[in-house]
Amino acid sequence: MPLLGYDECVARLTRREFAEAVLGVLGPVALLRELRAREALAAPVRIAAGDLLARVDEASRALASGAARPAEWQARVEELASRADLDDLRRAVDLDRLSRTMTVARDWARGEHLRLGSFRFGTQVFGFARGAAITPHGHRNMASMHLVIGGELRCRQYERVRDEPGHLVLRPALDRACRSGDPTSISSERRNVHWFVATSDTAFTFDAVLDNLDPSLGRPYFIDLVDPSGAEKLPDGTLRARRIGWDESLRLYAGRA
Repeated sequence: MPLLGYDECVARLTRREFAEAVLGVLGPVALLRELRAREALAAPVRIAAGDLLARVDEASRALASGAARPAEWQARVEELASRADLDDLRRAVDLDRLSRTMTVARDWARGEHLRLGSFRFGTQVFGFARGAAITPHGHRNMASMHLVIGGELRCRQYERVRDEPGHLVLRPALDRACRSGDPTSISSERRNVHWFVATSDTAFTFDAVLDNLDPSLGRPYFIDLVDPSGAEKLPDGTLRARRIGWDESLRLYAGRA
């Protein structure tokens, strides 16, 4: 089964849906960049946001160079994210207004993907309506951190025990409510598969993404969509979950709590 990257998934959207994703789900980093250009932020906000990004960049460069392992990167960026000044971010992006006026779909969470300056990592900001999901999937050749900056999500993660033809064998690792200020992360070493569902009227995440960790693989990242709810339960407590395609992933998991 061919594996879909993020850009291939986005290509499945209509032009109108993609426009709504970009224009309707304006994320903190996109607006932060715009406000910086206009010098519209107070200095403390610029400093707080810039310090967070600089420290995440430092950790990301260490991972990219091989000076840190993926699990070490996860621990560091989760620590940084857990100490982020969310009030500054919310004031900077006027999140209260956005949560009232933005258009978000109720099936698959819509997001904006961008690069900032010369940082080694990229950013994604996702917006969810209640019941919208980032469907269950694992990654290869990347690591990512996901900070809830508004609302509440049900966050599920799995250890990727092994790959089999047509399946991933998973061990449940996390299943809890994530609220504003709660970070999660994934990598090839720790909690590789994740799944998010919005449990509040709206929810927002700020993601830091470090891909192309091994350029020899020929692609910056891979996405492995799976079906944990329909998985075979093995005697050791692991789950033998089918690899599935994008259309089936949306049908099974998008817009369902």
